This record gives sequence, structure tokens and C-alpha cells, in this order.
Amino acid sequence: MTDTTLVGSKFDIPDVPESSRLVEKEDNECEVAESETLKLETAIDTCENKEHDPYSYTRLGDFTSEIFKIELGNLPNYVGYGQLRKLLNITLSLSPRKIKAIGSPPKFVFITFKDTGDRDYALKVLNGYVWKGKTLSAKKANPAADPMVKKRKAGDSEDCLNSKKAKQDDTPVELRLKNAVTPYWNIPYDEQLKKKETDVRQFLIKLGSQICQFNKLLKPHIQKNRTDNNNLCCPLLPIKPSPTTKAYRNKCEFTVGKHLHTKEKTVGFRLNAYKEGSMSVAEPDDCINISKEMLRAVKSFQEYIRSSPRDVFNPENHEGFWRQLTVRTSNNEDVLLIVVMHPQDLSQNELEEEKKKLKEYFEVGLGRMCGVTSVYFQLFTKRSSNDEVPKLTHLMGSKFLEETLLGMKFQVSPEAFFQVNVPATEILYSMVTDFVKPNSSVSVLDICCGTGTISLCLAKAGAKVIGIEMCPEAVENARLNAEKNNLSNVQFMCGKAEDVILNAIKDCDSDEIIAVVDPPRAGLHEKVLKAIRGTDKIQKLIYISCNANAAFKNFIDLCRPTSNNYRGNPFYPVQAAVVDMFPHTPHKEIVLIFERYN
Repeated sequence: MTDTTLVGSKFDIPDVPESSRLVEKEDNECEVAESETLKLETAIDTCENKEHDPYSYTRLGDFTSEIFKIELGNLPNYVGYGQLRKLLNITLSLSPRKIKAIGSPPKFVFITFKDTGDRDYALKVLNGYVWKGKTLSAKKANPAADPMVKKRKAGDSEDCLNSKKAKQDDTPVELRLKNAVTPYWNIPYDEQLKKKETDVRQFLIKLGSQICQFNKLLKPHIQKNRTDNNNLCCPLLPIKPSPTTKAYRNKCEFTVGKHLHTKEKTVGFRLNAYKEGSMSVAEPDDCINISKEMLRAVKSFQEYIRSSPRDVFNPENHEGFWRQLTVRTSNNEDVLLIVVMHPQDLSQNELEEEKKKLKEYFEVGLGRMCGVTSVYFQLFTKRSSNDEVPKLTHLMGSKFLEETLLGMKFQVSPEAFFQVNVPATEILYSMVTDFVKPNSSVSVLDICCGTGTISLCLAKAGAKVIGIEMCPEAVENARLNAEKNNLSNVQFMCGKAEDVILNAIKDCDSDEIIAVVDPPRAGLHEKVLKAIRGTDKIQKLIYISCNANAAFKNFIDLCRPTSNNYRGNPFYPVQAAVVDMFPHTPHKEIVLIFERYN
């Protein structure tokens, strides 16, 4: 998948802290033996005296698009991300991997590509190209410096005792991790809910203001809503709390690394991002959103790698093997693991031997004590510019796990999306069903349907549903789930939503279509949004978002005036709701209902 994220100034999509993404991601002093302290001080002296090259990562075996980078300058004033992406991808048929804007408005942008051919072709096409009255300039650009090396040179990385970070932050590691993973852990739950509801209110005020600026036709509707709803662009229902606030996560991706103080191989979460000068990992023992079953699996795998002669993967020099552990649990007592390893130069025989050891450890060895029901193995390397996700190898146990939600059974494959908090999800999906008001005369398009959870909930309530999902394994799960729950009024299409949505719309035999979308964090693809806009039969859209700021452009585009680019009458927001899917964090699930302006 091409990554065309435009970063910088007004184009920013708010960063999600790595610890929060891994989890959606008290006061004990760490003691280090004298001999270990001496070893650490020696390593630090070496670190300080050694000349570090911030570009050495470009000469490692793994692929980086930074070596195929150009600088594009003399841009038109106030150019937007969508306009630039359209120019590069559609008008000029280029294949950018990443786009980063510098300045506001941007004075220039950096664009990376997957190989020399793509980069050189882009240079040839872009240099001298006239766009919006400006003649663009394009030239080769140097790769970005390694942020870890930059932090270390500035004395602000945490791997040297005399660094600014080490001197300034004497907070115990356990508390630092809790603050990173669950920053609201010490705030009473009622206050957490108030903070989140306040955040949503501020967002709806901002959304209303922007809609009024972009579409004068909708201004009377928005102004009336503002008057009736304390300046909000639409009514907001009271926030729905999570039925459970502890041990609610059924999926976590744990980083494998070294402990900050002991330097032991550790499975847990990073204390901070790599770009902030941190590679240290701490154990998640005190993270209150993680279950005992999940923690047992983490500890068991940690014992395995500590007994292994192979080291953990180092993100700075790309040496080492063990990279990540994904743990998925279910309310049916399933525990599924995905072990991720960098192969380095291991032979196929050596890899097969490692797989055999893992299988035996969790099947008949010490690992069997943690109740793992399924283990997968995945090799992850960036030695190729190929964007395909490495395939999983099933080692033992069931090939999937099973969840129960709203009285229905759902089969979930290892990489398929499923909401991380099942009790809160039941509230969310019941709310969506109420908003849809299913009946036999209405068809529902469930876009980004995953394993079919929303689709089946709506079908069970009487709607005719077509689900769209790009993950083949998830679609297979969805079809099996429909069969398992005896639901025949639902079908599923596999493919990117932007590629199959028009066919799905043709298959809807109702005069009225309601679209339900639960897209990834960054929001809907522009083509999908335009297809929804351009389909008159779609009179209502229910948009579920775990990051409303990231989806903000989607909301504005739905409400833009009709044009050649955005066909069909605009939508406008008529109702908002919020469910606390992620207690002890700032994150929440927002539902926005849009209706067509007629």
C-alpha cells in the first residue's frame, strides 16, 4: 500500500503516541548490580567517544525509501494535501511512498519513492512542470538523519547516563510506562468521561465553523443547530461509558527490546518513540487495560527469548532477530500469538528449526502453562521495496479465535480487525442499529466491514446488508460468521472499497441506501467518499471514527458544495454520539450521522 501521508503545519494528522497505538498501547526503584553498572558505564563512554554517522542506516541491508528522495519547490500558495496527491498520483501517474511538507504554507515538500527508476522519472516529470501558474523545481534530496543519532549527539538520548533525558527524568520505569500507555490511569473514571465529552464538544464546534466556511448553503442548518445545542453543529448524546474499565483489551502488539536499566531482553511497550531518542522497553505488568491471560502469554514468550541465543532486533543498527509479539484473546478463553522475527542471514533450515522450537515450547514445553490456543510465526524485513505484508505461518493450535458479541459467534483470523473492547463494542453496535432502524425496504452498505460484526448485527435486526472489506481472510471470516449465525440477508465483497463500492451500490435493490463506515484511523479513501457523495440513493451516512481529527477532511468533503469534483448534493451532520472504547486513555469512538441536503 502506498503511504502518501503529508506531514507538517496545517496538513498535520495528529500523531498517535506509539504506546497508545500498541495498546489503539508504582514506585519501585530499579536496582542494578555493581558489575552491570560498570559494564553500562563502559558502553556509555564508548557511545560518547565514537563518531556516529546519522546516515549509516541507509547503508544497512534493509530497504529505506529515504535514499530515493526528491525535494519539490516553488509550490503554489496554499496548496492542499489532496491537490498535491492528485497531481502526483493521478495527473502525473507517479508513485510516491511518503510526502512531507515543510512550512505553513509549505515552501517545499520532500517526496520519497521505492527505487531509482521511480525517483528519476518523477524528477524528469516534475522539474519545470507548470502547476497553478507556478513552475515547479525538483531535485534530488539527502536522506533524513537518524533521529536516534541526532538525539545522542545532542546529549538527549536515554542510552547514556549523562544525557539530558537521563538526568531530567528520574521517574521509575514502571510509572513512566503507565503514563505513556494509560495516561488517565490516575484520573477518576467520571472525570475521564467528562474530559472526553468536552473534547468531542470542542471538535463539533470546530466542525460547524468549518462547514459554514466551506458551504454557505448549509449555514442556516448549522446555525440553527448551534442555537439549539450550545454552539455544537449537531445534537450530542451523553457519552456512553465502557461497561468495564480494567483488562478490557483483547489485542495488543508488544515490542521486543532491551530494558532501560537491566538491559535484559524484554517484551512490553516502548517508554517513548524512537524519534525521541528511546529504544527501551518496559514490562506491561502494571498496565490496567491488559488482562492476566495476555500478561501470562507475554511473560511466557519473554522467558523463551531470554533463553534464546538470538538477540532482540535493534531499530538503530537493524541487527538482532526478535521484533514483536501480538497477543489476541477472546471472551471464549482463546489466546492467539503472532511472533515476529527478522530473519537476518539465517538459512531456511535454521528458520525451520526456530519454528519447531517455538511450537514445542508452547505445545508441550513451559509455554503450555499460559493457555495459548494458537501460535503464528511471521518474518519481517525491509530488505525489499515490495509493500506486501509478510505471510503468517501457522505453527500450532486453532487457525483462528472465536468471539461472542451480542449473542452471536464470530470467527476471527489472526490479522482481521475486531474492536478491542467487546463490552463497549456491544453498546456501540446497538447504538448504530438504532440509528439505522433496519427494515426490509432499506439496504445497508457496511464499508470496511472487517469480520462482519456490524453487518451481522444489522442483518439480525432485519436489514439487507452488503459488506465491503479488503482483507481476504476477514471476508472469509465474515461469510463463515453469517453462515454460523444463520443469516442469509447479508453478502460480502472482497476488495478495496474504492474499487468495489460502485458494484456494491448496483447490487442494492432498495430505493434507499444507508451507508455505514468504520474506516481505519486515517479515514475513508477519497474515491470512496466521492462514490458515496455521488450516489443519490444514499440519503444517510453513519460514520464511526476512533480519531475524528484524522477523519476531519472526510467530514468537510461530505459537506462541500456540489461540483465536478464532488458530485451529488452535500451531506450535513444531524447527530453525534460517543462511546468510551478506551478507558484510561484520551481516545474514544465517535459516531457522526450525516443526512443528505435536499
